[in-house]
Amino acid sequence: MITLPRLAGTALALVLGATASASEYTRSQWWPSRWGAEDQLGALNLLTPAKVLEATKLISTGTIYDMTFVYEESMPLFSLTPMHRKYTLIVPGGPTAPPTGDNKLFWNEDYISGHITQDGTQFDALAHMGTQTGKAGDTNELRYYNGFTHAQIADGRGFSKLGVEQATPIFTRGILVDIAALKGRMLERSEEISVDDIKAALKKQGMSERDITPGDALFYHTGWSGLWKTDPAKFNSGTPGLSPAAGDWVVSKQVLMVGTDNWGVEAIPGQDPKLFAPNHQKFLVENGIYIMENLDFSRLIKANVHEFAFVFGPVPFKGATGSPGRPFAIR
Repeated sequence: MITLPRLAGTALALVLGATASASEYTRSQWWPSRWGAEDQLGALNLLTPAKVLEATKLISTGTIYDMTFVYEESMPLFSLTPMHRKYTLIVPGGPTAPPTGDNKLFWNEDYISGHITQDGTQFDALAHMGTQTGKAGDTNELRYYNGFTHAQIADGRGFSKLGVEQATPIFTRGILVDIAALKGRMLERSEEISVDDIKAALKKQGMSERDITPGDALFYHTGWSGLWKTDPAKFNSGTPGLSPAAGDWVVSKQVLMVGTDNWGVEAIPGQDPKLFAPNHQKFLVENGIYIMENLDFSRLIKANVHEFAFVFGPVPFKGATGSPGRPFAIR
């Protein structure tokens, strides 16, 4: 059993309060993966040349739809205990280098610091989360995708396996499911999206569950992004998201990635107070399905675009748990 305290205005209060022991909480063994015991790609194995070519057929007008929020110090950042996230950009000097040479050329450089790979519009690598499968404190029982243990692959300088550099550039078919349009409103914190909700939203868009195929990138819109920079405290306080059953359904569709307009692919806090972020666990840890969070769907929704070629290249920070970047859709 995983026990959680009440959400007291910050997300990590949940994470830090979540505890588990082997005698209280166990899961079925999820390794070795279907792609072999040494696999580090996970669901990106589904990104075949045929899948890439399938995505190119969706491009008819050449229109690009940016799906990224601007990285800036005023963007929502979790205030976590004991770690406070921070994003800072500094351009030293004025300019950094003085006019040089007879042509008097000068230039600027910047320093960026902070929790870069997990804030703003971001991509979760398979090293981002794991599951304790045995005695607390035993790093041989902290397991990631494909059963890799913390003792095997992790130290204070990053991960020797499952780091974000292992994730390939992505060009695939994207599907956006507009749950907020189905409901006619922004979803509430902790509101769960059911399988029936997904099917109904697809139907409203003139699609069906048969339109979601292996290797797709599946996105869903909750409206929560309307709080981005307008109400950061509420944005950070929790999320609406997929129910555990909807998470299972998504896994059954064999997508390579799930993305949303908030910071969780499940409702947080969820309806079951004994569980924290079960879909993160199902997607990243048990099935190698990648996650993107804090996406901006406004341009796609304004254009009424729900099917598109999706493009994203994770920044290959060696051993990192995730990546910032600029995902976009082409139609």
